[in-house]
Parts: sequence; C-alpha cells; structure tokens
Amino acid sequence: MSFITWISDPTIQWNNWSLETKKRSYDFGRRLYTFQVENQKYWLKFHVVDTDPVIEPAFQGELDFYQLESIHSQHFLLPHHIIILEQTPQCLHLEAKGRGLILFDAEKFFTDILPTTDLEIIQKKILDALETLDYMHEMGWVHGDLKPAHFRLYHGSCRLIDFEQSFKSQCPITRMDATPHYMAPELFHGEAKSIQSDLYALGIILYEWLTNTKLNADTYYDWAVLHCQQLHIQLPKALECFFPLLNGLLQKRVEQRFRSVLDAKGCLNAIDLL
Repeated sequence: MSFITWISDPTIQWNNWSLETKKRSYDFGRRLYTFQVENQKYWLKFHVVDTDPVIEPAFQGELDFYQLESIHSQHFLLPHHIIILEQTPQCLHLEAKGRGLILFDAEKFFTDILPTTDLEIIQKKILDALETLDYMHEMGWVHGDLKPAHFRLYHGSCRLIDFEQSFKSQCPITRMDATPHYMAPELFHGEAKSIQSDLYALGIILYEWLTNTKLNADTYYDWAVLHCQQLHIQLPKALECFFPLLNGLLQKRVEQRFRSVLDAKGCLNAIDLL
C-alpha cells in the first residue's frame, strides 16, 4: 500500500499509538507520536497552536520546507506527508488543529563500529553522510541543527530529518538555537550559521562515532569553552587514517576549516586505508 493511499483511507487503522514527546518539549506545545500501519512504524509530529512564539514557528518552517517544489521529492528526505489534523479521521482523538507531519520511521544511520568493521565500510558510510549533506547544501540550504539522530538509514542510503532550523544559505540567521553539543566555535561568538557550521557539527558526530565516546559539558558556558578552546581530537590507532578528515572538519577558525562538502570528500577519498 502506498504512503499516500493509506493516509487518505479512513478505513485503515493506525495502531499502537505512543506519545514520545520529552516533557520539556511537551510543555512548550510540541507533540510527537509513533503509530503503526500494517506493521510499519511512522511518526506524527505537530505543534499545539498558539502555545509558543518560537518553537511553533520553527515547526511551521519545517512544514514549509517539506512543501517546497524544489525540495519535497529530493532523495535526501524520508518518505513524508503533511496532513490537516482536524480533517484526518485517524487523528481526531488528538483534538488538535492545524498541520501535522507524518514521517516514515527509519533506523539510525550511525550504528556502533565493531572492532571487526572494515575500514572501507567506515569510509563508505562517511562518504554517504557527506553526499547526503551535500545534496542539501547544493540546493542552497543549511541544515542548522545536525546531530546523530538526524541521520537515518532508508533502503540502504543516508537520509536527513528535522529541518526546523534550516534556512537558505544566502539568508544567514544568527539566533542561538542550535544544540551546544554540536555548535561550531564561531556560533558561540554570535556569528551566523553556515555551511561550515554544518561541517563542524558533522565533524563532532563523526568524532564521537569513530571513538565510541560522547563529549560532556554541564553548562552552555562549558560547551563554549570545550569547542572554542579545549577540543583536541585523538583517534584509536586503527582509525588514525581518518584524522585528516576530522582535522579539516573541526578547525576552530572558520577560515581554516573545510569550505564545503567537496573539500571533505576530496580529503576522505585521498585517505590511504592500507
């Protein structure tokens, strides 16, 4: 059954509803549910109208992004559909109004690296993630809030989700709404997000993935000190061949960092795995 067909069919049951919203987000009006149709899991995301002047417009911006003619059919996205909640019979029990986003549930892309994992497999996975981000950048968009959970695996390829902070690259924004864990140093100094801040965030994601560690800081200030002063990357000996890539992605100064995904891909493809 096609994705669109079952959404428009009131006889199709949406089963196993589960509210997945974190308490803080719930208090601000965000709602995130999972449900199943014919053993396939989906997500329903929406925002309670007139509850938060910042988070609600961000979600509406994501919906607008998905509906752009140049974007909605791109293969860096998961299958999705936008619904009118009060016109969708299966959602009437939610007593919600406005638009909602239904998204296909997909596995996380960055799964744990095993000691036996071949270096070529790791290189290929990194390349897949870079190419997916490149599709978005080449269309003139910055993601603005990259983190591991936003990279998903669908039919063997990498996909991106969560575009609430995305914007056209020629229209930079300076509001501080990224996740400090993955924020580039310049963002802590009030500079605008950019393609290069996306690359820095991906560098942090790859560094934690390759080392099987998580960076830690207690406060926003502590994250600023870590990213701006204290971060020094070290890789396990078996994975040291990927150091030039991470070094280029994680330069603290923008002018020393890779300028584009193309630079990162060139570095990755030049790595000698022997």
